[in-house]
Amino acid sequence: MKAPRRHPAWTVVRHLWPWALVALIGLIGYTYVKQYLDDQRGAEPIVWRSKRAGWLALGGLLVGFAVFHLQRRRAASMGFTRVGLVGARGPLVWLVDLPGVLRVLGIACLAAALARPETYRTVVYHEDSVDIMIVLDMSKSMEETDLPRDRMDAAQRVIRRFVRRTAHDRVGLVIFGQQAMLHTPLTSDMVMLEQIVADLAIGDVPELGTAIGDGLAMAVAVLRRSSGQCEPPPKANTCPEEFACGPRGYCEPIKKKTHKVVILLSDGDNNFVARFNPEDAARTAAANDIQVHTVLVGNENAMSTDVFRGRSVNPATLRSIAKITGGEFFHASDYEAFERGFAAVRAELDTVKRERREHVPDKQLFVPLAMIGALLIALEMLLSHTWLRRMP
Repeated sequence: MKAPRRHPAWTVVRHLWPWALVALIGLIGYTYVKQYLDDQRGAEPIVWRSKRAGWLALGGLLVGFAVFHLQRRRAASMGFTRVGLVGARGPLVWLVDLPGVLRVLGIACLAAALARPETYRTVVYHEDSVDIMIVLDMSKSMEETDLPRDRMDAAQRVIRRFVRRTAHDRVGLVIFGQQAMLHTPLTSDMVMLEQIVADLAIGDVPELGTAIGDGLAMAVAVLRRSSGQCEPPPKANTCPEEFACGPRGYCEPIKKKTHKVVILLSDGDNNFVARFNPEDAARTAAANDIQVHTVLVGNENAMSTDVFRGRSVNPATLRSIAKITGGEFFHASDYEAFERGFAAVRAELDTVKRERREHVPDKQLFVPLAMIGALLIALEMLLSHTWLRRMP
């Protein structure tokens, strides 16, 4: 006996019904999940850490196409004389695709969970800091090997140890040889700065010359621009030399703040001048209340014996710069003395209150999505093996 031929409209409805069920249940679930996420995030926006994981939701569509269409065409079939024998009658017939619907929605929820929705909160830190410019000699003489490996490597080790132990301060980098160049503006990212210093190599600037004065002058210029100039007071065009603009805009006697420091690392053998000689640059730094601490990179004992071999050092230049600006003189080979000395110097400096904002993770919102996805998959397996099991 032939089965009655179904109307074409019924076939269309039969194919679209599972997707309509996916859309209906998905819309209801999306409404509740969105309301939950909005309640949890508060005033902070939701950030999706792995947005590309959302494309995995397309896998749910592929699974739905395979379950609702391909699997139905390829599945084996059995004929029954009475439909009541298998209990497939009434509204229950419309729920035979429910396990596939739950699988599609479960995959979509797991994809959303893998996208890692989370919220961040803004934390404001008020820190005492100073501005520090590091000035590094990268002339040809820094390749000499009177220090372990060479002078350049010794200077890099000093800077990296210093940067690693620096907290809250802003540090910048100027490199010089025959010319001076601002390599890194003032930054509080010490991890980045340490990597930058580690990657430096002779040749990054023209190395056939040592222009200490130009390198120091560039660092001073950066520090001068880092702290804005005081605006003219409203009731006076100029302030006396011993006065400065106070909080209310009037001339008030206040102590000059010294929160700007230069650390100059060189072998001290200045042999090239483009615009500034070392003494003029040091006087400019002193006039702007900038202390310059100098670090001799090289063996001071080899000063007289190796002068004709190009290994000479000139500690007198570095000592003079430090004396003019009120700084200290150190040796690159003595790490502990440099760190102790600079720590003592920094303790005497006036610091500036700076506000630092940081976005830190607050709430992880992927857990409910992952639990819903796992629950839908588990329910799909339960129904497909019990109440809504297909035969055969």
